[in-house]
Amino acid sequence: MANKEMNCRRIISWGVGVCLSLLLFGLQLGCETTGSSGADTKAMGAPANQDLVNTTFSPGDKLTIDFDQGLPTPWQQVIREDGSITLPLNKSVVAAGKRKGELEAEIQEIYVPKTLRRLTVNVRTEERSYFVTGEVRLPGQKAHTGLITAMKAIGAAGDFNDFANKSSIEIIRANGEKVHVNGKKALKDPLKYDLPVYPGDRVHVNRRFF
Repeated sequence: MANKEMNCRRIISWGVGVCLSLLLFGLQLGCETTGSSGADTKAMGAPANQDLVNTTFSPGDKLTIDFDQGLPTPWQQVIREDGSITLPLNKSVVAAGKRKGELEAEIQEIYVPKTLRRLTVNVRTEERSYFVTGEVRLPGQKAHTGLITAMKAIGAAGDFNDFANKSSIEIIRANGEKVHVNGKKALKDPLKYDLPVYPGDRVHVNRRFF
C-alpha cells in the first residue's frame, strides 16, 4: 500500500508540474502577442505630416519643391487658377487635385530618364489660410479648410457688419487678380454667384456710403 501511495503522489506531482508549465507558457505567449500587436499598431500609425500626405493641392497653394541634383532648388511656385505650375527647364505640370506623393512621382517622370538619370523630389507647402478684410465683424487671417467660398469666408469672419455693402465684395487672388462678387445675389443663388476662395486669397467687403 505504501508503494501505491508513493506512486500516486509522484503522478499527482508530475501532473501539477505539467499544468504549471503550460500555464506559464500560455502567459508568456499572450504577452508576446500583445507586445507584437502594439508594435504593429505603432508601425501602422499615421506617417509624419499626414495632412499633407492625404490633402490634395488647390489653386493658390504655394509649393516649395526640393530636388536632390541637377535642378535649381528650392523651387517655389504658386498654383495658378488653371491648376498648373511651372517647373525648371520650362516644364509644366498640373498640381491641383493631386496629393503630395502623386505630384512628386509625376514631376520625377518629367525629368527621368529623358533629362536626368535619377532624381529625388520633395514637395512642401505652407499652412493654408486666407484673409477677410473690410466691413465684417471679425476681420483677419482664417484657416483654409476644404471648400471655401466668398460667403463662407464672410461667415467665418462674423458676417457683415452694419456698414457693409453686400453687393460689393472683392476676392483678391494671390497673383493680384481681382474678382467681384455680389453678396446679395450669392446669398439667393450660391451655386451661380458664390465664387471659390483659394489659399492666399483676400476677401474684402466694401463700405456702403448711405
